[in-house]
Amino acid sequence: MRRPIIVGLVICLFLSLSCASTKREKKISKARKEVASGYYENGRAHLKEGFIIDAIRAFEKAIEENPDNLKAHYYLAFCYKDRKYPGLAIREFQEVVRINPKITVAYYQLGDLYLGSGLNEEAILAYEKVLEHKPEHEKKAEIETTLFTLNYNLGVTHYNNGEYAQAKESFQKVLEIKPEEERVKKLLEEIDEILGVTKPKPVVTRKAKDLIDQGIKYYNFGQYDTAITEFQKAVESDPKSVKAHLYLAWAYEKKGEKKKAIGEYQKITEIDPNHLDAHYRLGKYYDSVGQKAEAIKEYERVLSLKPSKEKLEKISPVLYAFYYEQGMKAYNKKKYQEAKERFQKALKVKPGDPEATEMLSTVKMLLEEKGRE
Repeated sequence: MRRPIIVGLVICLFLSLSCASTKREKKISKARKEVASGYYENGRAHLKEGFIIDAIRAFEKAIEENPDNLKAHYYLAFCYKDRKYPGLAIREFQEVVRINPKITVAYYQLGDLYLGSGLNEEAILAYEKVLEHKPEHEKKAEIETTLFTLNYNLGVTHYNNGEYAQAKESFQKVLEIKPEEERVKKLLEEIDEILGVTKPKPVVTRKAKDLIDQGIKYYNFGQYDTAITEFQKAVESDPKSVKAHLYLAWAYEKKGEKKKAIGEYQKITEIDPNHLDAHYRLGKYYDSVGQKAEAIKEYERVLSLKPSKEKLEKISPVLYAFYYEQGMKAYNKKKYQEAKERFQKALKVKPGDPEATEMLSTVKMLLEEKGRE
């Protein structure tokens, strides 16, 4: 008879301890929230007095105590933006919309920060969220103009890369903003032809455009030798046709003839120094054969031309390693201004990276101290 009594006592004791533990956790949670609130108020006070660094520290402590302190994330994001830490500002605004997905201001700020960091596809999504939550936003016209440009450029990039379905999606978004854009309508017609949505127009003459169109048909069916012949004829007909050189380069790549492809990409950059994809392909090639200096030069050119997220992710590791290494060399030589510029570049290609962020913060403080001396 004793055993059931003992078991019952053990269960009662366990339930009592569990209940006490839950109450204790609630008290601790409440206490931490109160501490977080205190840090937040300190941060606001520092902010009003113009002490941004002190405000940042206070808001960070508030978030340590209460990770869901929306106001602390919100003001910390603006502090980081004010101090020109775009990666950290992006992280905090992302936290704001995680906690409350309806805060339009945060989406708008994210759009601006993504745009400034070259993350164009993320910028598009953020600006679209602004108009989704607030269709008659006070900056609607400005946002639509930005979306028009971003979607058009993204569509052109996809088109040049042969990513026709993605190009079509981007161009359709452009027409939603400006339905009267004839150049976009023509591009969509071309894409529909390539995708087989409409019947291809008959080849009437053998001018460069017709030769390219004919070559594209062979290219899309995997008949690369025949396609190369057509593209070569197109280049002979119009040596400055970027499209002819581009398709010829792609066809060479499909055949595994890398050096010939590289020759075409080099010709493209001579005709159009701002051709993003040609610089990207050249950078990849130089990187693959160990010509790091040439690769960095091409990748820096790509970065200046606002690449897509996909391309940025591919070139980021190479550029980041280069910029970070250069920043550390300058730091060790106490050339803090140069180090600052290098770490800023590192964060441009890898926003929010903790190592580069910490080093940038360090050199900025050292520069501030030097300025006060």
